[in-house]
Amino acid sequence: MRKLFLLLMLTGLMKYGKAQQNPAIVWGTLQLPLHLSPKWQLPVDFSYRTIGISASALQYTFRTGARRIINDKWNVASGIAFFFTRTSFKKENHEFGREFRLWQEAVLDNRITNNLVLQNRFRTEERFFSATTIRPAFTALRLRYRLAAIQTINEKWAVQLADEYMHQLAEERFSFQQNRVNVSFAYLFSSLSRIQAGYIWSKLPASSQHFITLTYQKIIRLYGNSGNTK
Repeated sequence: MRKLFLLLMLTGLMKYGKAQQNPAIVWGTLQLPLHLSPKWQLPVDFSYRTIGISASALQYTFRTGARRIINDKWNVASGIAFFFTRTSFKKENHEFGREFRLWQEAVLDNRITNNLVLQNRFRTEERFFSATTIRPAFTALRLRYRLAAIQTINEKWAVQLADEYMHQLAEERFSFQQNRVNVSFAYLFSSLSRIQAGYIWSKLPASSQHFITLTYQKIIRLYGNSGNTK
């Protein structure tokens, strides 16, 4: 029943996205976090974002870094990221702009009940954009705050509701950049792998954007018994 509900929800979002002025973006992500020890992790993820319901790429991304687990509530991380983004939603446009990022974040997980976690994440990003035919090179500083509620339904299913606010300093102006509201459902194959599907509505300064998300995560653990999934 949950699988049928999820399929109907995503189908409806796809049809809704096609009717928008800007097509909905399908956001596929592969996450391969490398766990070096109980205290240290290397986050690694790749994403591919499309123009509408198609295979035409809007953006390619890669992110990595290092994460330190301080205790069962706090962790901090820092790293780099590369973004390649088409300069318009037109499929015949083959120009991609390049962006390099430095990022830092702190995450606080508060367990409200055995099955409910309230997560706070604060992230900073130093963004370096290369020049394209439609704009010169520039830099920006973006601040992001995300509040998420993660509810475990049973051994296999979880649901997440989140809101993320972003403010950016660019061209000597510090202003609202976007706000994302997200709902997603996760199916857990084991403690080391899961698949997650959902929807994001992003409010921009003068418009809005819709995302359909699909994420596969596989944890690679290099300590202890990596074959133990319980």
